[in-house]
Amino acid sequence: MAKNEFVSNRYYTISAKATGRVLEVADFDLENGGAIQLWDDAGAESQQWKILDAGDGFYKLICRHSEKAVDITVGGTQDGAWVHQWDFVGADNQLWSIEPTEDGYYKIKSKIGGKCLDIVGMDACNGAHIQIWEDVDGDNQKWRIVQLPVKAEEKKPAAKKPAAKKPAAKKSPAKRTETKTAAKAAPAKKAEAPKAAEVKAEPKTAAPVEAPKAAEKKAAAPKAEAKKTAAKKTVKK
Repeated sequence: MAKNEFVSNRYYTISAKATGRVLEVADFDLENGGAIQLWDDAGAESQQWKILDAGDGFYKLICRHSEKAVDITVGGTQDGAWVHQWDFVGADNQLWSIEPTEDGYYKIKSKIGGKCLDIVGMDACNGAHIQIWEDVDGDNQKWRIVQLPVKAEEKKPAAKKPAAKKPAAKKSPAKRTETKTAAKAAPAKKAEAPKAAEVKAEPKTAAPVEAPKAAEKKAAAPKAEAKKTAAKKTVKK
């Protein structure tokens, strides 16, 4: 990966050739002064870095979780000066050149003194601190830089056009009103049903009422005839 291939909106891991462990901000520190050390790659955001072009062939290294820059303590230039994180202010002790080596690694050198990022005491353990040191071309001064894949949440989805809505599928306010009116009218029809039943029942009720009247007429008929017969007998006498 050549220097001009670092992508500004991507993150990278920076691992030591000597141990394979990656640069990280110790203890997930968010404050200025948080130590920079080596640790096994756990995929943590405190182990991920943006490599941003700062002009004139230099870069700033910004930690993902804290948004702070790799910085040399007290602006030091002497061998053994430790590095930590600090708010980026554009100072020379926060700017680095990244130079490819013949064996496929990089040397990361400070702008302020030209010294390399280096592992203190060539320590191979988790927690080894990072310092600057004169370039001796050692494996503890060489770094592999690997671009991380884009996370799903970082991908910007393509804008989707809303699906066209069919006018026929929508009910107009008038139709909705008619539906409500019909719904209200439904109970009225149910209420009318008993009245119809009552009308049908009337002939059945009327029949028994007429029967006694007819019987009365039949009963009265013999009496009338008896009176007429009696009258005739009286006339004959």
